[in-house]
Amino acid sequence: MDMNLYFAEWLVRERLAEARAAGARDALTQAVRPERRPVRVRLGAALVSLGRRLEGRRPRRADALAAESS
Repeated sequence: MDMNLYFAEWLVRERLAEARAAGARDALTQAVRPERRPVRVRLGAALVSLGRRLEGRRPRRADALAAESS
């Protein structure tokens, strides 16, 4: 099996071009998608929100909390 050297070079160039194109596509896809928070962060935020709702009050601002504690 004697492979032509020019054909082998062409084949390598083609595969490299395909890999680069796939990488560029993946980079574009990642740039368009919004960054997602991890599940543990979303779950934590949902639990805090649920706790506040069950407690029956809205979250207060930090300056209001400081004025109350003084």
